[in-house]
Amino acid sequence: MEDQFVLDIEKLLWRGRGLARLDSGQVVIVEPGVLPGEKVRAQIQAHKKDYLQAQAVEILSPSPLRVNHPCAHANQCGGSPFGMVTSQTGLALKKEILIDALTRSLGYDSANKLLSSLMVLPSPKEWRYRWRGQIHVQDHKAHAMAQGSSKLVALQDCLLLAEPLAQAMSALAYDLPDGRHTIAASPDTGQVAHEYDPQCLSFSFSAFDLTIHLPAQVFFQANWDLNQTLVQLVASLVDPFDRVADLFSGAGNFALPLSRLGKNILAVEGSPVALKAGTDNALRLGLDKVRFQQANLSKDSSWSMVRDFAPQSIILDPPRTGAKGIGHHVTAIDSAQRLVWVSCDVINTLRDMQPLLAQGWEIGSMILLDMFPGTWHMEIVLVLDRC
Repeated sequence: MEDQFVLDIEKLLWRGRGLARLDSGQVVIVEPGVLPGEKVRAQIQAHKKDYLQAQAVEILSPSPLRVNHPCAHANQCGGSPFGMVTSQTGLALKKEILIDALTRSLGYDSANKLLSSLMVLPSPKEWRYRWRGQIHVQDHKAHAMAQGSSKLVALQDCLLLAEPLAQAMSALAYDLPDGRHTIAASPDTGQVAHEYDPQCLSFSFSAFDLTIHLPAQVFFQANWDLNQTLVQLVASLVDPFDRVADLFSGAGNFALPLSRLGKNILAVEGSPVALKAGTDNALRLGLDKVRFQQANLSKDSSWSMVRDFAPQSIILDPPRTGAKGIGHHVTAIDSAQRLVWVSCDVINTLRDMQPLLAQGWEIGSMILLDMFPGTWHMEIVLVLDRC
């Protein structure tokens, strides 16, 4: 068939895509769903400047790593493309993807030094771990986006969603208009809500004797079990410092537990809804050492409050699109000695931290957390210290 080729997948790249080459040597990037060593028949979807973009239509020679995907929607839905391997294999593949990304950005020697001390933390659950998710509603029914397409796939279940949320998905969808919507559930009580519901859900940080209340529309780490580990990890990394700036703080995933520990916290967030949730929780819990401030950190004028606070350590947890230009601002804060960068897109993070590295900051350690089993996504924590 025209524009179809038989390809050998050499390795996986960032975003879980497979690298292959035509006989001419031209690079072909195959969308997620393929594994290293597989021979596939692929349909070319787009001609880019430096490569061809393709989608596998048939696995001709499957990898021995491949297992049966447990989800009945897997052949159509694009939500869990790594479900065709075990969670252990998926995490190993993510580590290889990370190695490739670091080597391309930092060079072999720097990447190898950093990877020699890499800590890898698996998810406590392989499936049913998400307490927050998004569904596409059409005619009051829940759908997901098809793999490599804008078409919608009707859902009866989603193995990524925690049991209470999966069971309530259809009922929540029935109350929603057509479009993309957020649904959530409390890991404490199992209570469910969609983004228009006014009630709050409860979320406990067991290690900090702390329970916060959040509306469904406010972002929180969907893998709440592993988020407990993430928060404890970040708390240990900033423990030597009293004054901590939590930038892109959301509703206080780090700021509120750190305030419970007695740290002086400046939490800066752009979303008014998240800011209100964080402020309300701090007042309810009597946490008077945390101050929430609304600011757009992409604007230079917003950084005066951070400089005036004089943080000794900074936590960055920006959105997937990254925090371009932020490195120059952090470098200019003389009081800051450590930066803990939490990233769900390491490519953008490595781009954004280049000004810090150029000014003598060094990456001391890195942690890979499998926050999103069944998918190519991963969470990275990078610790930078001023030299």
